[in-house]
Parts: sequence; C-alpha cells; structure tokens
Amino acid sequence: MLRPIVIPEATPARKAQGYNIPETKETLLSWDFVSEHMSQSRHYWICTIFPDGRPHVVPVWGIWFEHRLFFEGSMQTAWDKNISHNPHIAVHTPDAEKVVIIEGTAHIIQDDEIDHETWNILDRTFQQKYQIDKGSPYISVHPKRVLAWDGEGLTTMTRWLFNE
Repeated sequence: MLRPIVIPEATPARKAQGYNIPETKETLLSWDFVSEHMSQSRHYWICTIFPDGRPHVVPVWGIWFEHRLFFEGSMQTAWDKNISHNPHIAVHTPDAEKVVIIEGTAHIIQDDEIDHETWNILDRTFQQKYQIDKGSPYISVHPKRVLAWDGEGLTTMTRWLFNE
C-alpha cells in the first residue's frame, strides 16, 4: 500500500546571497498553493538519472492525487528504465513564475498496492483530464523536498521537508 503523505510545516528556503528569499514565515505559501498549481498543470517536467549519471529531462502527463503526482507512459521510455535503476526524481511544472519543484523518489505501482476504488479514481481522473479512453497512472512520486514560490521576486519561496 502507498504510504499516506503527511504535509510538514512550511519553512523558508535556504538563504542565498543576492536573492530575496524570506527569512521569516510571514510571506510563506500554504500547501494549498502547491496542490492547486499541481492539479491545474497539464504537463509536468521530470528529471531522472541515466545509469552513467547524466540527467534525462522530459515532459509527461500526470495527475495530482492525495498530495502526490501520478504519471504514466511506456515501460520502454528512457525515464522508466532510469527509474527502475535509480528512483530519485525531480518534478516541476512548466510555469516559471508560479513555481512548484518536487524532489523525491518515483515508484512503479503494483496492482495490489492500491485498492480497486483508488485505481478507478486514478483511471477516471487521468482519462478525463487528457480526454483519452484508456491509460492509467502507474508511477507515483513520493516527495522528500518541495520548493514553491509565487512571482519573480522569490519573496514567497517556501520549502517543505518530508520525513521518510
């Protein structure tokens, strides 16, 4: 069974000289910003790692469900082979001003890991979002660190650090 995602407290991102990253919690974003932005996105950029250490970046279709991204594609893709070799993954939405970046691990879902009702929800949601008659998300991303900000100034840059 997939572990439930427990949302940690929002914290300021690590301060970098020359950037307007907040130092206090007053301007931090809520997790609702992440969920809304991830739900509304049509495409998600993923970065996986080839066995020789090179990055591989590609856009995929996916859905946001229960605080995690689910996506699908051919088992013959480079990213799928990379995930089988090394599950570390980075995900981000295409928007450069309303930003969500997820670093975590990708997991190929086995049929018995989620119940029939959840599979049906994932299938139906995916099919409706992309207006297709088949296709089921079979990769899930478990977040380890999420960064988000709203606007070019980085004054809302927020970080969530997840426990294993």
